[in-house]
Parts: sequence; C-alpha cells; structure tokens
Amino acid sequence: MDRRLIVTEIGRLRRSLAMAPTLPADEVRWVLDEAERLVRDREHLCEITRRLAGPWSDVRSALNELHRLAGD
Repeated sequence: MDRRLIVTEIGRLRRSLAMAPTLPADEVRWVLDEAERLVRDREHLCEITRRLAGPWSDVRSALNELHRLAGD
C-alpha cells in the first residue's frame, strides 16, 4: 500500500470510531493519536528538508533543527 495517511483522514477515522463498538476504543484512539503524530512529524521534516535547498542561512538553520530533532 503506497498511499499515506493525512491529518484529515485521521480525523475522519476518529469520527468513525463510534461506529465500531467491537473494537477497543482506547487502543484505536492510541493508534490514531500515534498516526496523527507521525503524519505531523513527516510534514515537519518535509518542511525542514525543503529549506536545505535554500540560501546558506536557511540550510544552517535546517541542519541545526534536524540535529535537535535527532537528539530527542
């Protein structure tokens, strides 16, 4: 499956949770929370890597931010 989740799809899945009472709601919420965090992290990393093609000050800033993220 090549398609990736986007934040709006995660919201749709959250709203659909009420329609699936046989699933453990706490676990499904946890999975959706993690999926949303990963999507937002991916969007943030994409924004940082786009700055790597800019002027040197943007590149330096992006590299510093990537370094901070890698240390967390």
